[in-house]
This record gives sequence, C-alpha cells and structure tokens, in this order.
Amino acid sequence: MNSPKYDVLPTSYGGRGAYAREAIPEGSPILRCTAPYAAVIFWKFRREVCATCYAYAFESGKSKWSVKLAGDKGQGGVWFCSKECRDIYVKNNEIVKGQGAGWRLEIIGALERLVAQMARVETQMNAHKAGPKNGVSNSLAFLRNIEPSDITPELIDHAWALAEELSTEECRKRAPWTDVLTEFELDTAQFVLDGLVRRAVQNVTGRTPETFSVDAEALSGEEVYHLGVGTWSDFMQLQDSELPLTKSKPYLLASRILVYRFLKYLLATLPSQAKSTKTETPRRGPPVLTDILSKSLATSTHARAIMARDYGNVFGIWDNAKQEEGSEMLGWGAYTFGSYFNHVFQDCAPNLKKTREGRGIRFYTLRDVSPGEELCISYIDEESLSVKERRDHLERDWFFVCNCVRCLTESKTNRDI
Repeated sequence: MNSPKYDVLPTSYGGRGAYAREAIPEGSPILRCTAPYAAVIFWKFRREVCATCYAYAFESGKSKWSVKLAGDKGQGGVWFCSKECRDIYVKNNEIVKGQGAGWRLEIIGALERLVAQMARVETQMNAHKAGPKNGVSNSLAFLRNIEPSDITPELIDHAWALAEELSTEECRKRAPWTDVLTEFELDTAQFVLDGLVRRAVQNVTGRTPETFSVDAEALSGEEVYHLGVGTWSDFMQLQDSELPLTKSKPYLLASRILVYRFLKYLLATLPSQAKSTKTETPRRGPPVLTDILSKSLATSTHARAIMARDYGNVFGIWDNAKQEEGSEMLGWGAYTFGSYFNHVFQDCAPNLKKTREGRGIRFYTLRDVSPGEELCISYIDEESLSVKERRDHLERDWFFVCNCVRCLTESKTNRDI
C-alpha cells in the first residue's frame, strides 16, 4: 500500500521497499503505525509493562504496575499503568457489548497454568540432575543433528507435517505437558498467539483497520500519515524468511515446532465454547473465538506463517521510546507497514528514524530526501559498531553482506593499516 509521501515498489536487490514520491525535508513525519499486528511483552516483564500503552513501571519509579485485570478466580492476569489503560484494553477486546474481555483472560489463564506446570517439571529435572527436555520426540529426533547443508524446503515441510501428527495425538491423549520451553520460545509462543488472536477477531467482527489518512491529533500539530495494524492479508505480504533463517540457524526448526505444539496443546485445554450441554445454554459472541483459534492450529499453516515473518519484520519494543544507549528491550512487535523500510544499503547511514508512541511507532526523516530515493532505517547501531561488527551482525541476523560505500571504504582502510 502506498502513502501520500512514498510508494512501495520492488527493489533492485530483491523484495520491496519504500521510495519517496517527491522531495521530503529533514524532520518530516513519514508514517505512524498505530499498533502492531502481533506483539509480545516478554513474560518476565508482564507485570512491569502496561498491556495497553507499553509504559515501563521502572521509569515511573515503581517495581511493577498495580492496576490488574483478571478473569474468574483471579486467573489470567493483565497489568496496566492506569485504570484508563485497563478500560481501553477491555474495550479493544470486547467483541460483544457487555461481555468484556473474559475470553482473552481465559486464554491467558490457561497460559499461566501451563507456565507454572513447566516450572514444576523443570524443578523436578533439576532435583534429579536431568538435562532439560528439548521438545523433540522420536519422530522428530532427526532435527537434533541437522546441519545447514541438510536444510531444504522439502525437509522443512516434512518436519512440519510430522509435527502436526504428533501434536494432534498429544491433544487427543491430553496427557500432562512435560516439555520445557526456553524464555525465547515462550515469548515466541505469545507473539504467535497474539497474531492468531488478531486474525480471529478480524474474522469474527468483520472489522478492518483504517486505511491511509491524515491524523489530526498527531504530535506537535504536524500531519502524520498513519495506518492501522493491517489485515491478515497485509501481514502475509511481508517477506517469508523461513528458509534462509532455518539454513542460518537450523536449531530454530525444532524450536518453532515446539512452539506450535505448545500452542495447540494450550488451546486444547480450553473447553469448546460452541457446544452446548443439557444444563448449559451455549454462549454467544466472544467465546467462539477460542474455537476459531483451536481450528487455526489444527494445521501448522497459520502459526508457521507468523513465525516465518517474525524474524525479519519486527521491531523491538524498548523501555526508552528513542531506543537510546542503555535502554532495555521489553518485547517485539510486527508493525506491518513499517516493515517496508529496509536497511540502508548506500552508506550505513539511514535517512529515517523511528520512535515509539505508546503501542504505535513513528517514522520521520533524519535529513532531506530526494525524489525517488529509498526510505531506509538502520537495522543496527551503525555509529558505535566497527565495520566488521556491522557486517557480521547483518550477515548473521539479516542474511546479507553489506557492501555499501562506507563498509567497503572502511574495510579497505583497515586492511591497509
């Protein structure tokens, strides 16, 4: 989708990028993404980061936020910086008026129970000095020893097909969950779940986010062109990095399969809301979302698609909005339309900067931009890193070797010394 200031077009090096339609002065607002399509606040920070505006308690001199929203029997806790943010959360998650956000809290409660169960399993393992389980069953044992040269699209598809069979059997037996997820895997599971929830809500309500418009309430009275979170179709148009990422980090295949199995098991622990009994009248509205989510995990298609677009299309959510030195990353989010701003290839000197605004993210120009020039951000801290560190980082995490003028010049200079 194109904005009033730039067009999204194919690039000469692959994929798509954003190109200025006209000359854009330094300091001009370019894009404001109002919220991520999918996001996660790290599990360890869930009481310290407001679930609505991402405000960090420590920056207000507190160890955690005190405003909590919980479901029945106190389960499914979500924390907020204020009652206003709590009310916004309820409104955003209320599909049918008067029914609140209970369906979302029910899922969070189930997640809390599984996390507590994994903690008990880990304690038992430590007591018996047993190594942590890595979530690889006998049918997927070959994933333990795969090398980058082994990775092919066919092998990846085969592994996911086996994972679907295994997870279906696990849900049918409903035996206690005994695998232990790492912190990263648990956070990835939350990110995927958030994306699946977004998709389910959009399917149930039929509501689509706003399209391009001028935000009359933008900061400093300036015009900021903004987009909503986008639709599932918009999100799916982002680059799929599953194959290059798996080749670069083969262990992630088993890790992501474990995340899928965990989520499928999680949803299977919730009672079906669409079925009625002789003594209970079926509820209408939001409860059916849990059934939609369960169906969306019947195969790995949707969870796999979200994870395939995770690594190369997300932005960190930092405690400091400007991501200044010393700030801490609290989670990450997929801001669909902001993902078209690529890393600058010319001189490792971006022409765009981003800042966080609550749940949203804002992009503005760092210098004058010429018509037709690609609008780019930096994937790295280009000022503090050496050329070797910059190149190593980009190759390891973004799958390309930077050969911009700056990197080539600095590399030659270092060789000549």
